[in-house]
Amino acid sequence: MASRSYTEQTIKQLFGSAAGRCAFPSCRRKLIYPATKQSSTTIVGDIAHIVAFSNDGPRADSTVSDTQRNSFENLLLLCAACHRLVDGQPADYPDEVLRAMKKEHLDWVDGNLENKMSDIKFPELEVVCSRLISSELADSTAFNSLPPREKISLNDLGPSSSKKITMGLMQAPLVAEYLQSMVTHVDPDFPPRLIAGFRYEYDRHRNTGIKGDGLFLLMESFAAGGSADFERHAAGLAVLAHLFQVCDIFETTS
Repeated sequence: MASRSYTEQTIKQLFGSAAGRCAFPSCRRKLIYPATKQSSTTIVGDIAHIVAFSNDGPRADSTVSDTQRNSFENLLLLCAACHRLVDGQPADYPDEVLRAMKKEHLDWVDGNLENKMSDIKFPELEVVCSRLISSELADSTAFNSLPPREKISLNDLGPSSSKKITMGLMQAPLVAEYLQSMVTHVDPDFPPRLIAGFRYEYDRHRNTGIKGDGLFLLMESFAAGGSADFERHAAGLAVLAHLFQVCDIFETTS
């Protein structure tokens, strides 16, 4: 039988989409605790299966393949207590309930990101960008003149990604102002090195065959730095949306 294993991309998609929080509506506790001077980052979340991983597990369905069972669509991020609850009482938490729970949680995450978007200031952008910047320089072809709507269509991005790009572009002027301030006062090569960091991560995942919403979700998770804090997540999304608009990150030609 196949092992209970997940790709790096699947784990990042799961934690990123859930904003690193338990998806159970009455819980939603943070599941990622950042590193301190004394300790490394600690993750206390569980990866739960909507359709059981094994044929004798809760919500089992023998018609579902091993690949589908370990896919992002069949996984739910929960804390250990909520994981034990939904698996211990599967009659109360059938697969349709858990799928609805996941959708409700993703909508809740989007609502929080939208609320925090207007609170972003230079300090939040500095935290995000300082982690994403590369020692390399992007080449001179970084400018993109393709309108966002056309670029969204070209990259097969669906409503969820389109909504997040629109949300992030609310703060595009602030991101542009921050990058210009870095050019003027700190490092004239800051923007191309930031672009290079994003492009490296994009190419790394794109070369494995991932595209569309799955790829955008990976880039969103990268921009957020795996944080469970909505302020940082919103700042990362704003930077990603700005670069999506002005650079050749993501495809610009068919």
